[in-house]
Amino acid sequence: MSELVPYAVHYLLDGVRQHFFKMAVKFSEVDAIHSASVHAFPQHDLQMATYSSLEAARIKARQLGITQIRWNEAV
Repeated sequence: MSELVPYAVHYLLDGVRQHFFKMAVKFSEVDAIHSASVHAFPQHDLQMATYSSLEAARIKARQLGITQIRWNEAV
C-alpha cells in the first residue's frame, strides 16, 4: 500500500514568493511545475494541462510568470 507524503513547493509568481503543501505518493519536477501552475491560477484548474515533458512544463510556467520552482519533502 502506498503512503501519502507531504511536499512543500516554493516558486516565484511575477517575482513574488509563493509556497504551498501538497500530499502525494510520488512527486517530480514536472509535478511541482504543474502544481505551482494550478496553485497560481486556481480558476483555471480544470484547464491546466499535464505536461508531456519537463521542458514543455518549464516553458509554460515561464509564460505564466512562474519561475524558480523548487520542492522538497516536508517534514
